[in-house]
Amino acid sequence: MCKDRILPFGKTLKSYLKEHGEKRPNVSLYCPDKSCKKRILYKHGRYFRWATTKYQCILIPIYRWYCPICEKTVSLLPNFLVPWARVVTASREAAFNRRRKGISFEKISKSIVSPSIGGISATTIKRWWNRYLAQIGRTSIWVAGRLIHFGEMEDLLRFHSKGVNPTYLDTLEWFYFLLQKYAHYFQFNPSLMGYLSFLNTHLPAELRL
Repeated sequence: MCKDRILPFGKTLKSYLKEHGEKRPNVSLYCPDKSCKKRILYKHGRYFRWATTKYQCILIPIYRWYCPICEKTVSLLPNFLVPWARVVTASREAAFNRRRKGISFEKISKSIVSPSIGGISATTIKRWWNRYLAQIGRTSIWVAGRLIHFGEMEDLLRFHSKGVNPTYLDTLEWFYFLLQKYAHYFQFNPSLMGYLSFLNTHLPAELRL
């Protein structure tokens, strides 16, 4: 069995390849399985996967670690990727932001991945969007919980425009309100990477966006 962790290695695909194209990140990882009692993992090779930006589709190394007790492996992803996604997170977030503004899936698809490297379909953008909306409620609650943990004193639910009967879009606007507060606590500037690349390094695997 393999698990994935997302850590902030390289703000961009280019910087990741420069630092880790041939060199494993110098980190010590513990097994996530509680029964292994924080066993330090062994280095365990690497595999390659595609990462796609607007104008490039590049094969990059993903490094793995192995637990000798439970025999599970952990793959360490750079924060511009999530498991199974081919397109980098910043590009997917750009698609979400354009859809929030009412831009059609067809127009968005033409602006996210260049046709010169294969493009991306409007159907795929729509699938991303529907999954994003379906996930946003649970992820918003997690972010609100973390803000309260950090000492946030405001009634965060009061800022949700529709209270107990929201639409997905209502919750999405609340999510971005929470994200701005969350980024402020970490003094994170989203101008280069966007919010999601940063947030995915913190979220539990089942809540990643």
